[in-house]
Amino acid sequence: MAETVLPAAQAPGPVAHGGDRGRLEIAQRAVERIAEITARQHGAVLRRNAAIGRGLPKARAVIAGRRTRLEVQVAAAWGHPLDQVAAEVRRDVTADVERLTGLGVDRVDVDVIAVAPATESASVASAAGGVMAARGPVAGPAASGVGVCAALVVIGVGVVLIGEMLSAVGLLDGPAVPRSWFGQTFEVEPMSWLLPAGIAVAVIGIVLLVATLKPRRRTHLVVDDAAKLVWIRPSDAARLAANSAARVDSVTGVSATGKGRRIRLTTATFGDRERVRGEVCEVVTERLRGLTPSPRLSVLVREE
Repeated sequence: MAETVLPAAQAPGPVAHGGDRGRLEIAQRAVERIAEITARQHGAVLRRNAAIGRGLPKARAVIAGRRTRLEVQVAAAWGHPLDQVAAEVRRDVTADVERLTGLGVDRVDVDVIAVAPATESASVASAAGGVMAARGPVAGPAASGVGVCAALVVIGVGVVLIGEMLSAVGLLDGPAVPRSWFGQTFEVEPMSWLLPAGIAVAVIGIVLLVATLKPRRRTHLVVDDAAKLVWIRPSDAARLAANSAARVDSVTGVSATGKGRRIRLTTATFGDRERVRGEVCEVVTERLRGLTPSPRLSVLVREE
């Protein structure tokens, strides 16, 4: 009887580790962000906000393979040698980009495009051992950059309508706009509604422009006004207030809401209402003493 011989099992080959497969791509904006943060940490570099687009410091990176080239724009504080500031920023940016991304840096161009007195935030940062004060959280703009363009277009239309009406009544010599554009001739017949419509449209455009460019309101409360390193939401401040109020004797329940600078507490108690209200106000005020601006506290006590 023939005997069947099975082939010996082959030993499994080496398994490639997950880290040996795939590829790593570093986005251009990530490199730019590293350069901006590094430049901002320099003691003589000021942080400046912009109404539209990015403020200063601002970086632009070009990546080719595993190499990169950067251009950094900064504003320097008055009294510092600009060539020394630029050299130190170039050195720091090169070191951090290479260390954090693994990319080789071929060139870093530093442009000092503004010189201004040192701000209070820069002085606070130096006093805090070089820690940059946090930027205060603010609400979103009422209108974006598209709103600026729309506002300008609307204002232009309003000015044209007003001009056409003034031209029709003889207060303006000639038409407000040329009668022939790109080889096409057109006529605008003056109507009685042109003037009020033009004024209304121009006002709408101005309102849009103001809504876009006006300073945005603060949405958080700063914990330490001197350092401005930590911010909390009004709802979190309300939780702190409720936690303190719940520890008052004879308080059986607390609910709290926070909006803007106002914190409203509703407490339930089986004790004396005036005593409870006074103690709640005292402990909550002490708990929230470090917040700026100081919250407005409203306490309602209900007897069970």
